[in-house]
Amino acid sequence: MRTFRVATITIVAFLLGILVLSSALVISEGLSARKKPSNLEYAIANFALSLSIPSEAKKLTNPLPSTPQILAEARKPYKDHCAVCHAEDRGGKTRLSAGLSPEVPDLRAKHIQALTDGEMFYIIKNGVRFTGMPGWDIGDDQTWHLVALLRQLPKENSSQSGGQ
Repeated sequence: MRTFRVATITIVAFLLGILVLSSALVISEGLSARKKPSNLEYAIANFALSLSIPSEAKKLTNPLPSTPQILAEARKPYKDHCAVCHAEDRGGKTRLSAGLSPEVPDLRAKHIQALTDGEMFYIIKNGVRFTGMPGWDIGDDQTWHLVALLRQLPKENSSQSGGQ
């Protein structure tokens, strides 16, 4: 019981520290979307995102195989819903994304590819609060198709660069 109390106090103190530090950053830097968030702000946001995804969701794996047909079927919803911000090449650099803060992530980046299938599925379905990422009302199969497409990115990149 004492261990639980110490852990609870430690967590609350840590969260209060983050809140105080975040408040100081906001006061000193303002909330302008034109200013790129600091590494600390990114770390806090990524930590909060990780905490917000249920552990059951993190454990999910894509039940659909990454066949050429599924990848082809994923390209249309990607183009319709995702490319406006994440770009056709999935690099996150579009006219619309230029004004968003936090920045739209490059879907080919290691930290995105390190997400579990379940985390990707959850983010696509539910969005990410306080960012430009909406939750999409598309079917589960279509969402899993998009996860398969995102997983294909490192393979596409290495084949386009000659396998390097």
